[in-house]
Amino acid sequence: MRRLSASLAVLVALVGCGKDKPAPKDTVPRIAEDTTPVDLNAIKTEIPPAAPDTFTPPKPVRRAPEIPAAPPELMQVVEREQLFSKFCYQERGQKVDPSLRGGVAMVVTVGPSEITEAKVVDDTWSSKAGKAVNECLNEKAATAWKPAPGEVKPGKYVVQLSFRPS
Repeated sequence: MRRLSASLAVLVALVGCGKDKPAPKDTVPRIAEDTTPVDLNAIKTEIPPAAPDTFTPPKPVRRAPEIPAAPPELMQVVEREQLFSKFCYQERGQKVDPSLRGGVAMVVTVGPSEITEAKVVDDTWSSKAGKAVNECLNEKAATAWKPAPGEVKPGKYVVQLSFRPS
């Protein structure tokens, strides 16, 4: 009896499970393609008009006239008063950074009888401590360097100074 009920169960399962039905070949509906030519210029849009161009070309850079190197007469004045620049380097720079080294380029304006202005325009310091040396040179160079009247021709000159630990 058990054998018969097992066979009957297998037979019922086979009959109830029929063959697999194939899936329909094309179940996705096709959308009709419209190939009618359209004039795109006639289509109205909601796009705002373009903003005006705000670019302005840069102004041409005017090159500063070349400033000549200091003449030997001015360099003699600078060397004669080197204690001043050494003071700025040692007291303002090396006290903060004992290994400070570098140099400066100064534009010196010589008037008919004296130096009227001296300013650091470029530097190559090895650390930020050099900025204090620049400030000292800017404050005191014009009064420390004293050429004799007529010793140096009036004009603007570049004076180069170098500093390194001794």
